[in-house]
Amino acid sequence: MTKILIYKKEGCHLCDEAEQALERLKKEKKFFLEKIMLEENTDMFERFGNKVPVIFINDQMVFEYKLDENAFLKKLAELS
Repeated sequence: MTKILIYKKEGCHLCDEAEQALERLKKEKKFFLEKIMLEENTDMFERFGNKVPVIFINDQMVFEYKLDENAFLKKLAELS
């Protein structure tokens, strides 16, 4: 199963929007969604800082800041 990983921060409205979109898309596209708070991962916090949300598909970074649902679906098909 395809793994989607989202790094997010507390109080980030872009993170909340991306997470809601991914939850909605997960119902029709059937992928595993893992959510990690950036503040809880020192290495990733140093790497990404305020560039959230950061979204990976199968360990490949595909989005920073904003999730484009159509582009996400294309990337999902490519990388699955």
